Amino acid sequence: MLFSLCCGSLWNTGCDNGSPSDASDKTQTVTKIQGKTMGTFYAIKVVGGYKGGEDGLRNLAESCFKEIVDKISTFDKHAELYRLNEHFSTEPYEISDGLSKIIQDTAYIGHRIENATDITVGPLVNLWGFGKDKRLEKAPSDEEVSATLKYVGLDKFELRFDNGKSYLIKSDPHVQIDLATVGEGLGADAVAKKLLFEGYQNFMVNVAGASRSYGVNDKGYKWKVGIEDPTSPAPKVFAPVCTLDKAVATAGSYRNFFKDDTTGKVYSHAIDPKTGYPVSHHTLSVTVIAESAYEADALDTGLLVLGADKALLWGRENNYAVATIELVDGKTVFRYTDMFKPFLDCGAKTN
Repeated sequence: MLFSLCCGSLWNTGCDNGSPSDASDKTQTVTKIQGKTMGTFYAIKVVGGYKGGEDGLRNLAESCFKEIVDKISTFDKHAELYRLNEHFSTEPYEISDGLSKIIQDTAYIGHRIENATDITVGPLVNLWGFGKDKRLEKAPSDEEVSATLKYVGLDKFELRFDNGKSYLIKSDPHVQIDLATVGEGLGADAVAKKLLFEGYQNFMVNVAGASRSYGVNDKGYKWKVGIEDPTSPAPKVFAPVCTLDKAVATAGSYRNFFKDDTTGKVYSHAIDPKTGYPVSHHTLSVTVIAESAYEADALDTGLLVLGADKALLWGRENNYAVATIELVDGKTVFRYTDMFKPFLDCGAKTN
């Protein structure tokens, strides 16, 4: 998870990094809001004030979020993706160009990282008690996992384009598409795009673990966020990150888990779509910085599944800013690629 660094407030995004002598600097007006969307929280700050005030900014944000939910929700019966998943057939199902692009782009990112981000993993997520169904008291059997794996894989569906229309074809009626892994990133990008279109140049948008920001905060410093300390029982910053007009997203395996009441074994919510089982490595979180929150959000989950060593290797080979936190011999270890280094220096103030 990402959160801010000042005053102990989750919503106080973008702190100044200067010395006490900077305190006399004039602070600009800020419009800020917070709320809930897609089963999580959001927070937005616009430096200089938003023309419509808090109500106007909230209307903008919730309009953007609604467009995304209407496409990708697996809970809302009126959402396009929900209706696609209810299409229990291998016959072509027409979908909008917008949904088609999200599916195509996310699948492409999955292929780039050994299929570790897999938008068909939903049945496994539900099987292990991390989906819309009730949490488990006992881990599923090997037979149940094997049976569910038959419907999981990026090769289990096909996108087809014909006469200007998009269609999705399932290889089996049981195949389900789940885009929850990119919902937060899509939301952050949508609001940021709208604010830029309206001429705002200094703002930050946080949707849970995904952040998109531009310009500077109200004291003239580059925005920064904090990577959560995965070993702290209460929200606490492990490392500050200066966003530098980029998008930041973090995926973690340390807050969402379940304990088998019969064996006492703890299972992470990060499920490997190749094996069908929760990951067993000691990587606690992966943070990715990219041009869009959507891309960072699509990458962080899959890289978390791969684990720190593979995530960092992929980042180095593909010139991405990637950072990992692991638990090694009872201690947290923070590692990152060379591309990540500039984002750890948050001391400069812009003129």
